[in-house]
Amino acid sequence: MAATGRLAVIAVNVLALVLVVVNGCQTPSVEAPARKDTAVGNAPAGAEPPQVGQDVVRGRTTHEETPHSAATSAVAPEVRPEPPAPAVSEPSGPAVELMLKFVSGRTATYRVTTEFYKSIEWKGAPAAKPAQFTNGRTGNHLELTFAQRVERVQDDGGAVLEITMRRLKHVIESVNKVVFDFDSARPQDANNPLAALIGARYQVKMSAQGQVLEISNVEPIRQAMQGALPGHQVARKLLLDSEIRSRHEIAALSAVKDRAVSPGQTWSSLKTFSFDDLGTKTYERVYTLGPVPSGGGPAVVAMKAIPSVAQAEGADIPHVANPLAKMSDNADSYTGRLVLDLDRGQVREYSEQMQNEWIIADPTSGRNPAAIRMAAGRMQRLELVQE
Repeated sequence: MAATGRLAVIAVNVLALVLVVVNGCQTPSVEAPARKDTAVGNAPAGAEPPQVGQDVVRGRTTHEETPHSAATSAVAPEVRPEPPAPAVSEPSGPAVELMLKFVSGRTATYRVTTEFYKSIEWKGAPAAKPAQFTNGRTGNHLELTFAQRVERVQDDGGAVLEITMRRLKHVIESVNKVVFDFDSARPQDANNPLAALIGARYQVKMSAQGQVLEISNVEPIRQAMQGALPGHQVARKLLLDSEIRSRHEIAALSAVKDRAVSPGQTWSSLKTFSFDDLGTKTYERVYTLGPVPSGGGPAVVAMKAIPSVAQAEGADIPHVANPLAKMSDNADSYTGRLVLDLDRGQVREYSEQMQNEWIIADPTSGRNPAAIRMAAGRMQRLELVQE
């Protein structure tokens, strides 16, 4: 019981660490292409954030993959990563061009869904659980539908896109309580400051490799969101350049060195995440092009990430060791998928989902095992809903 008691003390301290410090995986992440194209088997292993209430998530880890529909009154369930498409053993078949093809005047409607969460759960004997300890989850869920119109095509194949926000859902949960819940389709939410974003427009200049090169016409919308209400705070975060860039860029394409890629070929990029007081972690995202149907069809790129000791180039996130590393076991999963219409050069689906889990167990608890489980997840999904 003495050992279990020590675990109980740790549990209370960890509870504060995980749920009170709520910046989570939504603290800015930094990514950089590693620019490596190899055969499979050779791949190397402005505005203030929202503060709704005292301990609202500032972007908690909720940016992976829960079911695709959003909850309207609670944050969606924990991430359940989709399995990546099977990898090809070696490059085979003719190369295809993995790039976006813009046509002036072309329109499309997309829905981007992001989710971040942190959670903690007591896994020990109920009698040993400290009175102050409560299982908890903190996070947010965002679903934004936007129309995209190609305003003009550049000589280099890139384009200027006009983005019009059409529908918005946003739910923020703090320690098991929903503290913010907005849905632009609900009449009772018409007076929320976020409702003013529906119909708002901005422009992004995007390369054929899926990189956002420039963002414009956002400042007037930002100026209209200078109030002090929670809706104003949430809106200002959604209008940050980093948020806009994140919801439009296609990392799987921007990391490709050459546009022509053969089935089975791989390439990679680095991404560094901050888990606040749980430390930082860098992953190498390894992308693999799957088989391409000979009769025509979409190209499917699977991503499976592996931890890396490197850090994304240009990262301003300092490396911070996890203070619980020596007393916990860590398991993680970070996968993704791109479905690209090769004929139209149009993204039909792009998703990334990450989940980290830390278990602190008492090895001396015998027949009454005692442990605490911490988890952090991130999901981002872009899907074409109408051409």
